[in-house]
Amino acid sequence: MNIKNIIKKEIKKILKKYNIKKKYKYNIKNNYKFSDYQIYGIINISNKENINKKKIIFNLIKNLKKYKIFKKINTIKPGIINIYIKKKEIEKIINKKSKIKNFGIKNKKKNKIIIDYSSPNISKEMHIGHLRSTILGDCISNISYLLGDKIIKMNHIGDWGNQFGIIITWIKKNKININKCNIKKLEKIYKKSQLMFLKNKNFAKKCRKNTLKLQNNNKNNIYIWKKIININILENEKIYKKLNIKLSKKNIFGESYYKNKLKYIVKDLIKKNIAIKDKKTILIKNKKNNFNIIIQKKDGAYLYSTIDIACIKYRYKKYKINKIIYLTDIRQKEYMKNIFLITKKAKYIPKKIKLIHYYFGNILNKNKKPFKTRKGKNIKLKKIIKKTIKYIKKKYFKKYKYIYNKQKIYRISKKIAIGAIKYMDLSKKRTKNYIFNFKKIILLKNNTGPYIQYAYTRILSLLKKNNTNITKCILNNNFYISNKIELIISKKILNFEEIIKKSYKNGTTHEICKYLYNLTIYFSKFYELENIYNLKNIKKKKSKLKLISIIGKIIKISLYILGIPILKNI
Repeated sequence: MNIKNIIKKEIKKILKKYNIKKKYKYNIKNNYKFSDYQIYGIINISNKENINKKKIIFNLIKNLKKYKIFKKINTIKPGIINIYIKKKEIEKIINKKSKIKNFGIKNKKKNKIIIDYSSPNISKEMHIGHLRSTILGDCISNISYLLGDKIIKMNHIGDWGNQFGIIITWIKKNKININKCNIKKLEKIYKKSQLMFLKNKNFAKKCRKNTLKLQNNNKNNIYIWKKIININILENEKIYKKLNIKLSKKNIFGESYYKNKLKYIVKDLIKKNIAIKDKKTILIKNKKNNFNIIIQKKDGAYLYSTIDIACIKYRYKKYKINKIIYLTDIRQKEYMKNIFLITKKAKYIPKKIKLIHYYFGNILNKNKKPFKTRKGKNIKLKKIIKKTIKYIKKKYFKKYKYIYNKQKIYRISKKIAIGAIKYMDLSKKRTKNYIFNFKKIILLKNNTGPYIQYAYTRILSLLKKNNTNITKCILNNNFYISNKIELIISKKILNFEEIIKKSYKNGTTHEICKYLYNLTIYFSKFYELENIYNLKNIKKKKSKLKLISIIGKIIKISLYILGIPILKNI
């Protein structure tokens, strides 16, 4: 049950009753020091609208008291409303909801969503800078799927542009056999050719010609281009598999996919007086929003902007979606905003269709600068994964070498390593930068993936000792609150739907991590206080086992959302 939604619903009714049409901010918070929920900001609304504050609060409380779940509602200065929940109602909701798949959490309205994420560079190995778009996108995709939306995943790779003209020119100039290239060799070619392009004008001129040839389907250039793409895709698939990311070849829609639509887009934008010709360059000027975007260069070559506009137009026409979600770093914030404005102005997509940009902060090096591929100063994702697995295997699994074989130790170490890497990033606020620190990845305590994974194994172990499992225990037992810590845990269980819906609405994964960590801390306290195995009172024992099973179910659902592997035993 989403109690915050009940409160919001009644606030909206009151605002409507008083004919308040303007949107005001108010807060509904969990504050267990004073009550279960607190409402802030109603007094502020009444002051601005010149409405009797006592009257508006009285009517709101009157409406809320109609719900059986609320035990007591009162006000404290300066106009904060305290809401208390009945213990019996909490028990009733938990016993009912825990038996339903995913606690019955789903959207009333099913959306059809395209989620555009990962988008790694071509001719480069995936590095630390690609981590956020990949795992954040996968996590948002998992939440949406859990809530019942139809998800179309898209991996929009940069496989069409000037960088290919540069690489192809270098390969031709140095007579490199593309069939004998691997990803490491391609990355060396990329770095060297980029430097030559910046330093040598003659080389740069040839590069532009080769870009144009590629865009005009020159056979030789197309052959080299296809080989480059294939090398990259195969390499990226290995990383996705290791990171437990649900992206495959069928999800790849490169920029080249839209190449035949670009001529029409340019002509149509000119026809609609959105784009103009300026000395053979075709661009879009917007004085109101203060931006200029070039969509075709003097030499006839198209840019990323042209592709992105064509891409949105095609996606809506083909899939008839409700919204498109993009995940890119914060540096593209203004650019994406402008692309959205152009597509709406050109009527390539209806106004009611949501175009959402979940931008994220950068992962920084120790000097607080984003990692740069061209200068070679980055950390490969493959290396991070390998290093983390090696560390965990060495430090934590020495004692198991006589119990488990090498393959099992590796499999468990890998699951812990992936959990550590992904949780480290997902627990950070999406919009903030953070400094990459390997020592923080390998911490196996506090707010980390391995700490949550281990809590789940403890739950399974405890249930096994008591001859039960999560599903059986939830279905057959009845839960009731018998002490203060159980009451706190129960209230947190009630908050689960609110957290999932909030993360879904805002594209924020750190909220789930924070919730999961707090729940796990209270489980550990509960676990230390209660000797359940030796408990004589059967009714009490079954109740406590059910509470543990519900915590286990929440951890399992949350780890699925975060894309973190589950450990059944260690």
